[in-house]
Amino acid sequence: MKDKAAHVIVKDLSVSYKGSASNWRGSLFGSVDNGVFNLVYENNSWLLNYQINMRQLFITTSIMSIIMGVFMLVNGGPWWVGIVAFLWLCGVNWIISSIRHGTVATDIATGIDELICGKTESPPEQDKMTGELKSRF
Repeated sequence: MKDKAAHVIVKDLSVSYKGSASNWRGSLFGSVDNGVFNLVYENNSWLLNYQINMRQLFITTSIMSIIMGVFMLVNGGPWWVGIVAFLWLCGVNWIISSIRHGTVATDIATGIDELICGKTESPPEQDKMTGELKSRF
């Protein structure tokens, strides 16, 4: 588990991860290569920005679809089977993952709201580096 925990990186207001911590085939993070959660302060409110990368899904399903299309052409079948296979394999997996990850992000944002009890403090102002040091005293 320590090896898998090393793939989670926490920095200031973001958490990024690489791969899944689960060996289970239906794992939420199993189909995602990596992702990042960012807390962003915008228009006097905090937003949770969540981005995922699913490059491996597109590559794997593209290769499988090309193989299936070539197999169908060689055996005298219709060429469009490869396109349908890609749309089915990649499209459906992408839709399911997007819905599941959207739900996770919503649940996390709701949990954060409950923890802070609706407080929306602005982040501390950072001094612009103008060549002089500013004192808070």
